[in-house]
Amino acid sequence: ACLLAVPSPLRAMPVPSAALTLPAPPTVQQLYDELREEFQLLRNELRQEQQEILARVTALELRTLTGKRNSHSVWRAGSDGSEASPKSKGSRPKSIWKTSTDPLTPQSHMTSDTNGPNGPNGPNENRQAHEAETNELQATDTNLQIDMPADTVNEAAVFDDGLEEVEVHFEDSAWSIPMVLGLVDAGRFDTGYAVLLLLVNCGMQVMFSGILLSDGFMGEDFSEEKENAEIWRTSVAHDYKYMDLAQTSLVTRVCSGDGALILSTVQATLVRQINSYLGFPTGDGANFELPTFQPGLLLCVLCILLWSLCVYKEFRGISLSLAAACQIPRAKKTVFKEGTFYRISFGRFGLLLFTYFTRLAVATVLLLAGISWLARTTSISELMLNAVALNAILDVDEFLFLGLTPMKFQHGIQSLAPLTVTHSRRRSQWESSVQCLMLFCTMWLPFGLLLRPLSKTMLEVKETLCGGNQAFVIFHNAETQLTYGLMTSQDRGLGNLSVSELAVQDWKFSSEPMPGYILFSASEELFEVERVRSMTEIGSSLPMCLETEVLFDGGSLRNDSNIYESVLLFLRSAGAAMGLEGASSCSELSHLCDHHNARLLRYTCGHTCGCTDPAASPWYKLPNQGCAPTCTWRATMLRNQQPCEDVSANHSSWQKFWLDYASVLSGHFGTDITRASVWPGINLTIQVMLRTGCASLLQSPTDFLTQATWCLGDDESFGPMAHLCPVSCNCQTAFDATSCPSSCAPTLPAT
Repeated sequence: ACLLAVPSPLRAMPVPSAALTLPAPPTVQQLYDELREEFQLLRNELRQEQQEILARVTALELRTLTGKRNSHSVWRAGSDGSEASPKSKGSRPKSIWKTSTDPLTPQSHMTSDTNGPNGPNGPNENRQAHEAETNELQATDTNLQIDMPADTVNEAAVFDDGLEEVEVHFEDSAWSIPMVLGLVDAGRFDTGYAVLLLLVNCGMQVMFSGILLSDGFMGEDFSEEKENAEIWRTSVAHDYKYMDLAQTSLVTRVCSGDGALILSTVQATLVRQINSYLGFPTGDGANFELPTFQPGLLLCVLCILLWSLCVYKEFRGISLSLAAACQIPRAKKTVFKEGTFYRISFGRFGLLLFTYFTRLAVATVLLLAGISWLARTTSISELMLNAVALNAILDVDEFLFLGLTPMKFQHGIQSLAPLTVTHSRRRSQWESSVQCLMLFCTMWLPFGLLLRPLSKTMLEVKETLCGGNQAFVIFHNAETQLTYGLMTSQDRGLGNLSVSELAVQDWKFSSEPMPGYILFSASEELFEVERVRSMTEIGSSLPMCLETEVLFDGGSLRNDSNIYESVLLFLRSAGAAMGLEGASSCSELSHLCDHHNARLLRYTCGHTCGCTDPAASPWYKLPNQGCAPTCTWRATMLRNQQPCEDVSANHSSWQKFWLDYASVLSGHFGTDITRASVWPGINLTIQVMLRTGCASLLQSPTDFLTQATWCLGDDESFGPMAHLCPVSCNCQTAFDATSCPSSCAPTLPAT
């Protein structure tokens, strides 16, 4: 007002020429123009703030009247007045942004990447720039007044053509550091450290992506497990060396889920993982049909979907940030005011594009690598852990921002005003279509291309590991070049203990002075000898018939407690070997004497099992089958008192011998001989023997299967039959004292 009151002649007063040599003071017109320019800038700022306040108040009034948000408000973030505008000056904290301090130019709070408001070209160009920005701001305010009538203003700026603006806030991420480089009032070290964190973030995510794609991390394809399973099944699973104390094959233990395994734990873990993944019960090693409900398959689809949603969230953030950055006008230098970008330099925009496309490439690689990794995870318990671990890679930028980024940069990024992105109804529908397609591909492509084939491969691997016959072991004799086999137990459990396991179970917590099933050796050398001792050697080591001399009342050694307890141990072990635990007398086990595996029983109960009977059936009356020499010697002494004549065809021992033929030799050969093609002929011979008696030995003197002579016996299965048929066996003319009764011995002529 004072300037306007100066008379015009005074303003036009000429300046003395002598003053031209000195710097000319500002004229009244210049002062007037500068004051007018400042006034115009202040008026534009006030007008802009007034428009924002009116828009927010109108939105609040509409919300109060309608009681609900406008249908387009979901596309707008932070426009309902809940967050203070970065341009608000009431109770604003001290600025963190670089500001102009030139005393010749009014403070404008404007900054740029190159030349500030007081650049090298002087105040005239600054004034022109300020005038151009003032005109733009004024035109913007005018447009806002025209395009936003009071009856249609809401939280989103809705235009007549159906477009709407969405606010995009800058993320609390290390990827946002390029937006404020050079704009934050920070020291050189903070700036360099922030750049280093940006490079570390980029390097970490790129290296994670490379490691995820490497063969060492992904591992071999599961289809290769089938070949490994085939090798294991044919080379290790049925080896007799890996049979346990319960005589259970290694493959049976692996497929039944035996937790006591110390061998083939990799195969056992693989079988458990396949059962859990496909939904088979634990320990089910014989089911090879895919169940309808497969928990591992379902969980894998859900984990892949969860991981994909995390990456899609990253994609959306990248796309919105890129679209918002593209809305900022580009120029040679950045125009930035109190957290708001009005212009962005080409260099800064190029750096933003580089970071956005780097994020996009990393997220894409992580998406594909993560899906492939999750699809190869066969452990149902590791699926969720792997999905969470993948998500942590995407959060590296947030960890670096919240944990290590300098506070100046954190505050600067968090104080940036949100950018706006214009959306239309058509664009929204197009994005929804793309998202629906991505969701469909995420669920069904991995399921059809990766998971379904994986389930079938798992079933094939399980069948290779556990299919077919499991209950046998083999041993190859290199000397004879023959492979021998042994049928083993079908299952494994504490309810069906072997003799060795029963011995351990009985003694491990026992406080008794004598074990119930274990004979402890006096030294390691003696232990090695007794470990491989045969039944013949055991019978020869004890010159007594145990039952008659120890177990019988009145026996010569009945009162010797040490010997008596040892014989009872033999008796209990013999019963346990035949499946009867806790036997205390031979009469309890008498029905098992003729079993091919009852060697210890025949040795302990020689009298009950017929080893001392001169007319007993010849089956198993041999030292290697358990009949001790002292017991058979008793039988020989009694046999010498019998007359030299054949027994009748109805004799009990003769009938029993031929009736037990099939079962004894089946046990001897380990297979059912009645299924052999030669059995009809053998059975015909047996029937003839049963009808005609000892006389038939003259017609069939040898056994077809063992090629043993009936009268002389066999070293492995039966003793001589000469004591039953001394006449037919020609004992009178060819006397053999080991098999013929002494009554058949020829009488020496008197001298």
